[in-house]
Amino acid sequence: MKIVYILNGTALYGGVKVVFQHVEALRALGYDAEVVSPEPSPNWYPGSEALHRQVPDMSPAAIGPADIAVATIYHTLPIAEKIEGAVVAHLCQCFEGNYEPLRQEWPAIDALYAKKTVKLAVSPHLAELVSTKYAQRCHWIPQPLDTGLFSPSPSGLADGSRFRVLLAGRWDLDVKGVERAMRGLSVLRTEAPPIELVRLTQFVEEAELQFWPDAEWHVDVAPALVPDVMRSVDLFVSMSDEVEGFGLPTLEAMSCGRAAVVSDIGANRALDPEGKASIRVPARDTDALCAAVRMLRDDPARREALGREGRRIALEFSVERTGKALVEALGLQRLRRHE
Repeated sequence: MKIVYILNGTALYGGVKVVFQHVEALRALGYDAEVVSPEPSPNWYPGSEALHRQVPDMSPAAIGPADIAVATIYHTLPIAEKIEGAVVAHLCQCFEGNYEPLRQEWPAIDALYAKKTVKLAVSPHLAELVSTKYAQRCHWIPQPLDTGLFSPSPSGLADGSRFRVLLAGRWDLDVKGVERAMRGLSVLRTEAPPIELVRLTQFVEEAELQFWPDAEWHVDVAPALVPDVMRSVDLFVSMSDEVEGFGLPTLEAMSCGRAAVVSDIGANRALDPEGKASIRVPARDTDALCAAVRMLRDDPARREALGREGRRIALEFSVERTGKALVEALGLQRLRRHE
């Protein structure tokens, strides 16, 4: 049985990492799964060469035969449909039909989601949204996480002589809320103790360099090095908009035992439903953001308690759990019996 995940690019993004992790989880269970893409194997993902096949184009002839073809974003769904005889699956990592920059494409996106496919989603809130809107079951595939790599530091909290806050994501993507978070947090630079901003991003924009020139920059960092960055801070902040699909850096920070202040959106409510690992604030309310950061800055015991709960939640996100969910959603046991 052959399973192909159709990926348009292999640049360093969380959504690309998820695709490779799905394939690894399926391989661990003995299934013949691979990622196909017109771009080279990503050098930032360990062992990607064994999981990935570069193709000259996205034609059915180049991709070859498959029993299951997984579209990894809406515009790869028509490609998956052309793989003759393949069961077509659609992996939703965010609902693009609510993403404002794609407004002109919303009718086309809606039509693609309405197709009868096996539907997968990276978060329970996305699975519910898609299931309700299109009257088709959408399966939640929990995110796999290496909790051994993303683990707390032996000393617990970061150096207490400083208050370091981590923001992850690109400044130029409004959905990530990085620019508004930085502008909101800037008022804390003159308070005692002053905030030290740590940035983790694929690219640095000149505008953010000028806005916060003394920030600590970690740019295009390999995923294996990200835990060291997360363990070096006191607090993780994310102010993503509702269209955010999952928020992988939030889970990674939680796994490292770091408290989090996050936007009150579906992805974050699903990750921490009882609010025991994070403090949630409205996505565009920078006053509420600053109030939450101040409170945690001045209450290390509360930060430590949130961090412990975050670690507990993160330990539930195993590769085995991901593989089991994929086998059920894709009907792999049933298909294997018919081989």
